[in-house]
Amino acid sequence: MENIKEKLQSPAFIMFVLYFLTAISIVLFLEKGTFLWWLNQRHNPFGNVFFRYVTLLGEHHVFITAIFFLLAYRYYYAILLASVGGIHYILVQFLKQFVFNSARPKLYFQDSEMSFNVVEGIQIESLFGMPSGHTAAAFTLATLLICLTKNKLLQVIYMLIAILVAISRVYLFQHFMEDTIVGALIGFFISGFFWWYFTYKRPAILYNQKSLQRGLIFNR
Repeated sequence: MENIKEKLQSPAFIMFVLYFLTAISIVLFLEKGTFLWWLNQRHNPFGNVFFRYVTLLGEHHVFITAIFFLLAYRYYYAILLASVGGIHYILVQFLKQFVFNSARPKLYFQDSEMSFNVVEGIQIESLFGMPSGHTAAAFTLATLLICLTKNKLLQVIYMLIAILVAISRVYLFQHFMEDTIVGALIGFFISGFFWWYFTYKRPAILYNQKSLQRGLIFNR
């Protein structure tokens, strides 16, 4: 398994840094909703279908499917994923409903004369925008999978999918860019911390347990 230094030097981590710097620059230097408006005006048939399905990769069923796959490979991996999944969900819902309670684009622009495109078949929400739950879920899953694999190509694919999920939330008129940034940070740091803590800080709890280093199908 790669150590922390190797992970921080990986192409996937560099992708995350570039994504974050680009996104935070948009939020800091442009008026709220500017990027959303720009992206919304570039709706097209391919993008509508593509992002409609990409956004599904940030939903709970993907997490559950991934947990079952990891159970077949390593119990340790499945326990970690279930843990970060539960923690990130509780934190996101708490922030949505009790801390930020922010308006989504639909409500924010309801009195505006601006006209926005929407994708057919997508239910546009109005409330609890910050943070983006889909983005948080995508980055939680992607970050943990990146931490658990040495394959650089797979790491890049996982990170690319998470970034595309974040973009899909803006494209589909469900979130502002700042909502997705906070969601991405939540997912990235929760998974990164749990992986570091149970692998290096307290390995005796999970990582060093021989019974957890096998799965339902594959044995070490």
